[in-house]
Amino acid sequence: MKINKILLLSAIACSSLASCGDEFFDVENSDVASKDQIDAIGNSSPDALIKIVEPLMLGLNNYTYQYNTQSSSNTVHEDFGLMGIYHLGDVMNDDLAFYTRGSGWFTYDYELDYWAEQYKRPFFYWNFFYSIIAKSNDIIAMISAEVTDPDLKAYRGAALTYRGFAHAYLAQMFQQTYIGNEDAPGVPIVLTPAEAENAVAGRAPLRQVYAQVEKDFKEGIEFLAGWERPNKTMIDEQVAAGLYSRICLVTNNWDDAITYARKARTGYPVYTPEELLDNSAFNNIAAKEWMWGMDITAETTSMFASFFSFMCSYDAGYGGDVGQYRMIDARLYSQMSPTDVRRGLFKHSESGYSYTAQESAFPDYTNIKFKKVANWEADYVYMRVSEMILNEAEALAHKGDQAGAATVLKELMSQRDPSWNKASVTADEVYQQRRLELWGEGFSLFDHLRLKKGVERNYEGTNHLSSARYTIAADSWYLHFQIPLRELDNSADISAEDQNPAPSENKFQ
Repeated sequence: MKINKILLLSAIACSSLASCGDEFFDVENSDVASKDQIDAIGNSSPDALIKIVEPLMLGLNNYTYQYNTQSSSNTVHEDFGLMGIYHLGDVMNDDLAFYTRGSGWFTYDYELDYWAEQYKRPFFYWNFFYSIIAKSNDIIAMISAEVTDPDLKAYRGAALTYRGFAHAYLAQMFQQTYIGNEDAPGVPIVLTPAEAENAVAGRAPLRQVYAQVEKDFKEGIEFLAGWERPNKTMIDEQVAAGLYSRICLVTNNWDDAITYARKARTGYPVYTPEELLDNSAFNNIAAKEWMWGMDITAETTSMFASFFSFMCSYDAGYGGDVGQYRMIDARLYSQMSPTDVRRGLFKHSESGYSYTAQESAFPDYTNIKFKKVANWEADYVYMRVSEMILNEAEALAHKGDQAGAATVLKELMSQRDPSWNKASVTADEVYQQRRLELWGEGFSLFDHLRLKKGVERNYEGTNHLSSARYTIAADSWYLHFQIPLRELDNSADISAEDQNPAPSENKFQ
């Protein structure tokens, strides 16, 4: 793995919607503007540098919902950017059940058979996040840490946030969780040439990876401070704080998790019960709970190859008319209070809710959370305020402040279940509400990994397919990926000896 100079020409090349592909570790030098020249432009004529950097920033945002991020010559309907990553995690867990094996998209992930080095899934994940890192580095390398222009400061801050986010998500899937494995080999740390002394071409220990992640987030949040973004597709100070609070839950940094989740959610209201069940609650970036997302339009929709193709039960997609319904785990549904309004997000013949003729034909437990939008233009939600309430409450509970956790959690639960009125809650009780509130939004596997909880699909009354009724231990390598074979073949710094082990246990227990 080579980490050479990243200069203006490479930045412009990587700003397009296409992935930088295999070149994101190997950028050749070109006779273009030097770093000193770029810094001079930023100080003397920031508008000129903004004209260069702004398209890169927009390209980085757009990459998060790009179809075919791995630049495959084949059809890859499960590759639609960050929501593809999130859905991948959900189908690998036990909170989401398949109605049928279907056409193959996400099926092998659901059956936990897509972890090996030769398969495309590890490469998809690896390529996606290292491409984000490369695009982020292009921006960071162009903007001096001493810049004073508010927009340039914000672009640097957002790029640092993206880079920290990407390294953290890579670490979670290519190694066991941080706590208890701090010195285990993680993933390469890829930085700009100016930061070369902190880069690691081989597998850096998790301790070092997460130290760099923390540094990036805290610097990014500082650069974003006070900046007013033009729309919710951009990362601002509060979104960066929210993303960092996610990572603090992984590292058990409870104090920072509380501080940054609280900072992130300031000023954002929670859905009322009526708003939660509204047709636009989970498909419209303008909805009041949304903190960060992507606005899908007629020009940017990827139609059948999209999150809503799999998660919307109403439309012509895989999860709708094709019949590959995405359902809530039967046991998780049964654990909801009878007065919990979130029951209305799933079809069940004994729920007491009234259904349309189309909904009545859905199998029990089918999700009706993600509603149809005409012409495949449903927006993608990356963060909403309910998550931040849950982050703060969980961290308080882990710290031993169970009464404080209940007070925070009540801000959410007062709008979800009128019968809920607890004076104290444990971390597991917060986690249970997290499973219900964030179902289908891409958190379940990452929560399972950090909390060291196994996967249990084989129980009496299960609605999981017989081919996937697994009992998987929390530390099973079935829940992680091997380093992609392409990386082993092309890297001088990672070899077969560095590979993650293959799982060996019987999944059917």
